[in-house]
Amino acid sequence: MKDFKNLYLEHEKRISDNVAEIRHSDLWSEQVSFMAEEHPFKSPAVFFGYRILSAEDQAEGIQDLLIQVDVYLFYETFADTSKGSKKQQKALDFLDLLTKINACFHASNGIYYSNMRRTGFSPVETGGAGILYVQRYVCSMIDDSAKELYVNMKFDNIEIDVIEEIVPLPGNLSNLYELSDR
Repeated sequence: MKDFKNLYLEHEKRISDNVAEIRHSDLWSEQVSFMAEEHPFKSPAVFFGYRILSAEDQAEGIQDLLIQVDVYLFYETFADTSKGSKKQQKALDFLDLLTKINACFHASNGIYYSNMRRTGFSPVETGGAGILYVQRYVCSMIDDSAKELYVNMKFDNIEIDVIEEIVPLPGNLSNLYELSDR
């Protein structure tokens, strides 16, 4: 779907242009859970997931969509945030990245989307040496990808014969208004 491809590319560009610390961006396919089997990636990494929450049909194959955008931030580290930890600041840098990502998207508009706002924030279990959080957003977009195949039927040189005919009015079929002889 061309518009989702463009939406992803626009979101990826917002990250690469504004959060220099991010070393990898991709579509979400649970890469973090299968790191040994998946293509290796550098951390910190951002992954995007897209879901249609609602769709309103417009004319000629166009839809107005309400989209949920899940922005995952993966940060590979053995550092922890506990007070006095030797690498506390390194672990806290993760929280700074979450804030920068939110600044990229919350209350933003783009070429392929509008009215983006954050609706959720939660940790995701990784089972490994990394921190993974997802920030959820909703935005609106117009998807016109079906319009390319939509064909308005055009009739050229059509002849129509019109026959004028007098149709008698129906009689009182219900006997509702008949006067009774009683």
